[in-house]
Amino acid sequence: MSATVVFGFLALTNGDRVKTFRAGSSTATYHCVYKTTIQCTSGVVVLAMLHVYSPFNDVALPDDTVAFVSAKVCVPMTTPRDPVLLKGICVMAVPGDPTSDNYESGIPDLPHPMIVGLGSVISPARTLADGMSKAFDVVSSDYVRDTKMVSTVCCMFDSACLQWSKTPVPNQNTTVFYVGRFGDVMSTGGLHMELESIALNVGVESRPSIGTSVSPVSKKHKFVAVAPKERYACLSLSALAFLHALKRLDTC
Repeated sequence: MSATVVFGFLALTNGDRVKTFRAGSSTATYHCVYKTTIQCTSGVVVLAMLHVYSPFNDVALPDDTVAFVSAKVCVPMTTPRDPVLLKGICVMAVPGDPTSDNYESGIPDLPHPMIVGLGSVISPARTLADGMSKAFDVVSSDYVRDTKMVSTVCCMFDSACLQWSKTPVPNQNTTVFYVGRFGDVMSTGGLHMELESIALNVGVESRPSIGTSVSPVSKKHKFVAVAPKERYACLSLSALAFLHALKRLDTC
């Protein structure tokens, strides 16, 4: 259970429309491949390649078109030597003439794309040289360009910041859901991410109480014909209407 998605405004160039055939099939599928960049909050710019489905008779976007992009992402540990790979989910081009000096004037000031991920913590949390920042590595996998690819990002937050002052670090081998922005290139390769939000221990079920206890079904009564009243709180209105209709049929 993992996934990583990037969304934000990206400038696209060198659009190339390609045709591919699946093995054993004569049906063609078209995609557009663009060069683009990921702008980190540190000012570092990293090369990325965007691959997006293209309908029949579609054309590639002009160079320097800015588009709002949501895409699955693979961040190789060899970045920035190798590009970040993006598989477009939705690509919406900003209207207008990309060669115009005023083209970007109406685009929201969001040059650093957001990254949303669900993955497993693969390293113990560590304190960085400033004595306050915490870091830990998260790995996730997803199908990018029809191949299952693995991404590893280093998630970081500053515990001196009031927002993070009471946030515990995640335990190794637990699942986290995170939101952030690409911060910089790591010295060992890959990218680190500045966290904006995180949910710990995702997948650990904690059932909230609905105010009344429900007796467990005994071994003698493995199948129950009538739902206890306490369980009605978990039913939708349509389900309750269905039960009332059955009750009226029983009295006819």
